[in-house]
Amino acid sequence: RAIPFAERAGASVVSAGTVVFLGWFHAGGLKGARWLREVMDERPERRYVVVGVGAYPMPSEEWPKSETDAAFEHAFPSERYPDLTRFYCQGGFDFDRLCALEKLAMRAFFRMQAKAARTDPRVAFALDAMREGFDGTRREYLQPVLDHLRSIG
Repeated sequence: RAIPFAERAGASVVSAGTVVFLGWFHAGGLKGARWLREVMDERPERRYVVVGVGAYPMPSEEWPKSETDAAFEHAFPSERYPDLTRFYCQGGFDFDRLCALEKLAMRAFFRMQAKAARTDPRVAFALDAMREGFDGTRREYLQPVLDHLRSIG
């Protein structure tokens, strides 16, 4: 049963064999991670799968490792959650949909990243895409998640 993110606090995982959590990366963290850690600690016998969505491109030869690896590790340390299955899917970014405080924070982030963008083409590419806004979602990004869920039944 799918539960909207905003309603996660009232959700019960008592009858779930597998809990699939989808959150988005924001300011270096994964939204809702604290809630999921609490659920995992209360119900360690369940299987958990985390899907994080962010602005970084999908891993590829050009982008072999993502900043999201560190964010996943920060949210769900491997030593504490060794069996947690994690997936990343590129999403999008629309500056106009941010609240005033988030816009202010993003402007500061853009200024901080400008120096790195002068020497790192990956940072420059990501910064330009975020400034312009983009929709990087692709249905096929979910295929590994679906394949995994089918494999565990």
